[in-house]
Amino acid sequence: MSDAERPPADGRSLLLAQVREAYGRAAYTHKTHEKQADLSSQNHRWQQRILIALTVVSSGTFLASLLGLFVDKSWAGLGTSFIALLVSAINIGTKTFKYGEETQRHRDVASKIWNLRESYQSLIVDLQSATITVDEARARRDRLQQEALDIYGDAPRTTPKAYAKAQSALKENEDLTFSTREVDLLLPMELRIMKEHGHDEGQ
Repeated sequence: MSDAERPPADGRSLLLAQVREAYGRAAYTHKTHEKQADLSSQNHRWQQRILIALTVVSSGTFLASLLGLFVDKSWAGLGTSFIALLVSAINIGTKTFKYGEETQRHRDVASKIWNLRESYQSLIVDLQSATITVDEARARRDRLQQEALDIYGDAPRTTPKAYAKAQSALKENEDLTFSTREVDLLLPMELRIMKEHGHDEGQ
């Protein structure tokens, strides 16, 4: 059948396809911000550990230099100065790279996107069950698009490493143009378009 002979898709099917795509993007973005929050939290813990360790070592070397234990006083003084310099650098780094604040920002965004994702899923349910009209669905879609714009506009940037971790967690490929099966894998079984063969047979 040629394109000219193929009947046009109805409005509900086209709208459903668009909402499913938006759901898939929200699912990926949600997971990416979760992974970015995990990475920032790890960086924050390492930052604090290094600062504590250097502070302890600096104090220990200072005491050793005072008591004349373990090391020569001149070397102890040099070591103390060097470690004190590192402690200062780490302190400056904690003010520049605020991993704790960054972690919380990503978690806050992930929480908002989770709600957005669930709203898209509810809209998919209503569209597939025909409990709302196409016009009502379009109005909800438009509201969700504005909500997504507000969330994404204020969201902190994520890194390729976070996206790769999200990609691995969701067992999907890098392409953000979702196939029917890719979105199906992110949805509960009852909402999937392509049912697994065994489930169709009641196995």
